[in-house]
Amino acid sequence: MTALGGCALKKEAIPEGRTVLRVWSMWSGDEEKVFQGVVDHYNRVQSKVYIQNLGAVEDTKIIRSVVAGAPPDFFTLREPGYLAPLAANNALLPLDDWFRESGLREADFVPAALAQGRYRGRLYSMPYLLDAQALFYNPDHFKRAGIPPNQPPRTLEQTLEYARRLTVKSPGGAIQTLGMRPPDLIYIIGAFGGQFVDPATGAPTADHPTNLEAARYYRALIEAMGSGKEVQAFTMSFGNEQGTNNPFFLGKISMMINGQWNPYWFQKYAPRVPYEVAPVPYPERNPRLQKPTWIGQNMFCIPRESKHSREAWEFFVWMQSDEAQLLFAETMHGIPNIRRVLKHPQLRTVRAPDEVWKRGYSKFLDLVDSPNARFFPITPIATLYLHELYTAQDYLLSGNKTPEQALRDVQQRVAAEYRRWT
Repeated sequence: MTALGGCALKKEAIPEGRTVLRVWSMWSGDEEKVFQGVVDHYNRVQSKVYIQNLGAVEDTKIIRSVVAGAPPDFFTLREPGYLAPLAANNALLPLDDWFRESGLREADFVPAALAQGRYRGRLYSMPYLLDAQALFYNPDHFKRAGIPPNQPPRTLEQTLEYARRLTVKSPGGAIQTLGMRPPDLIYIIGAFGGQFVDPATGAPTADHPTNLEAARYYRALIEAMGSGKEVQAFTMSFGNEQGTNNPFFLGKISMMINGQWNPYWFQKYAPRVPYEVAPVPYPERNPRLQKPTWIGQNMFCIPRESKHSREAWEFFVWMQSDEAQLLFAETMHGIPNIRRVLKHPQLRTVRAPDEVWKRGYSKFLDLVDSPNARFFPITPIATLYLHELYTAQDYLLSGNKTPEQALRDVQQRVAAEYRRWT
């Protein structure tokens, strides 16, 4: 028997008497091999089903297969923005009843993990590891700027001052080191405690006063380091993050907000580059917003037309076990979505030279369960909304729009699209 694996056909011996489940997953390259290792392990430890994994599948291909009525038995979504449209069009199997019957307890999950899988109160996806964001900084750059290396910025206001002092320019005024890589605007809105949609109606609120405050801060952060055009031109020279050309590795930036996969990249690509990890700063006037972070997740769904939906669900339940969470977290470098696993010493203890990455990674295990963890709301207009927010970010970076104009334009576009769904 043959099955698709990666982008090529491979011969696969299917044990007799097993039900074959097809999964389409988003990972490619080394990450695809890691998930395939999880699938291989599951195929070994139980005897009822055999999972065949096709990796490197784009979300658009999955959606086309769902529309055509020929989906796999379950699949991942790289972009959470596709969840709500699929759920709204009755294309996904609701999982609430099975969740209740399974013995899984909502209290065992990091809250953001299940919340990201819900649309209009119903559960349509299950998590298998999370992503989170924190502040990375170079302590040597801090020393050079006269900043104590063990004192990362606590507040967003302090971050402005650090970004200014850490930015290094040539005698001619050209930027040589940027104090802080311009972060994603959504992270700053999240740190301010902003609001993307009305909690009562679900209508977009892109120009909410708190979001506007965050956008003004974003512009001030850029101006602390130089003109928008100077900063934009400098960042255009940055190479691929996953590799030796990462701008942090090359000393081109002193601070950045980034994810928990970076400590492994530091170990692999730049073991001699010093770094520290700290919480994302918060607004000084609002200390209740301390330890903000931005959460993403690996999202698994079952289409309504799955031929083996119950067997797929049993795999989803296994994904929440300590065994499965540890297996994937230690090899994929994602964060467990089950709270008790966050404390597991296997993920925190450096037992060998090739596990130095756990020193930085473990800081994320403490942040992901923060009450100030944010994520983008599950809404049918999420894909457009995020696109418009990143466009607004570019305008703020360049200075070609004021914060007020940038967010007002986002609101006009997404509000018109939202009306099409109501």
